[in-house]
Amino acid sequence: MTKQAEVTRLLAAVRRRQRQAVESRVGGLGLSSQQFWALEALHARGPCALGDVLATLTMDRPTASRVLAALQARDPVGAESDPADRRRRCLTLTARGKRLASECVVIAKQIRKAIVLGFSQAELGTLGAHLKRMVANLDRLDRISPPAPAGGKGLATVRAGVAWQGRA
Repeated sequence: MTKQAEVTRLLAAVRRRQRQAVESRVGGLGLSSQQFWALEALHARGPCALGDVLATLTMDRPTASRVLAALQARDPVGAESDPADRRRRCLTLTARGKRLASECVVIAKQIRKAIVLGFSQAELGTLGAHLKRMVANLDRLDRISPPAPAGGKGLATVRAGVAWQGRA
């Protein structure tokens, strides 16, 4: 296995294990991992628009909209007109949502602490810098070789005559 393959496999394993850790702790609350993180983000930010919640979540806009709509349908999240801009909806936690979110906050702290257990501050800084570079590399890949549209066929490796020239 190449170094690149090993790194991407390990990144996927961390994400999978984080999701499993969340779901095993919130299953009794009837929440998915995505709903858990959305409630935790709303608790941290307070009443806000969808775009504000997206700033702290690792989901795209359509996914976040679906997750928050499901939470609205089940009552932990409400939506009101934003007093500053009536065109916008302001997401809020209901009383039930506040109770669930307070449990989510405790679990999130536990999971975040477990993930970085044993790392020094210097190691965390280095790891963070490397992960940010990986995100930037994927952003650059999408700019020079945009993904195929939903439902498209095949993999797009070269678009508009520009090939991916990343370093190995």
